[in-house]
Amino acid sequence: MRWIILLLLYPISAIAQDLQGNDTAGNWRVSHYEAYGIWNSICDEREENGALRQRCYIRRADVFSLRPKFAAQFVFITPAPEGYEIEFGIEPGTLFSPSGFRIDQGEHVIWRTRRPGCLTGLSCTFTGEGAQNIIDAMLTGEAYRFVFRDRHGQSQDLTWPLDGFGAAWLDFRSQSDIRGLLAAEE
Repeated sequence: MRWIILLLLYPISAIAQDLQGNDTAGNWRVSHYEAYGIWNSICDEREENGALRQRCYIRRADVFSLRPKFAAQFVFITPAPEGYEIEFGIEPGTLFSPSGFRIDQGEHVIWRTRRPGCLTGLSCTFTGEGAQNIIDAMLTGEAYRFVFRDRHGQSQDLTWPLDGFGAAWLDFRSQSDIRGLLAAEE
């Protein structure tokens, strides 16, 4: 359970490690933080081998069930060599309905995944064009919908409103650009 809490608090476990490889925030210092509804635009930095390392990300973490049956999921959007990377953190043992991992616009589904890893709580990461398709849907959609049975067997139906995502996206891109973290766009 400790690692799940750490994942919720810090982006992408490998990046969240300290310089000795421990799962901790280590010496990361927050240099920028803005909240836009449920969406957070964050940048932080630390010294690594005598050089400043910086990172920026959009984060949404949802602890939807507290102790004793703790359960949560998250999403991180980060710059990547070919655009962006989107990582969904879903606990092993989570089972989504076939149409239960989607973005809605009114009565219409404008994006969904049926990737087995995403629907079963395994790896759920999108890069390149796949990530861009999700971002485009997030900018035009109304809400994420997650319909699933969590690792404890409890039925869940979560809605993450996309209000505020557009502003978080602009802030994230601006802050990433200031720090030179965005790949050159064609």
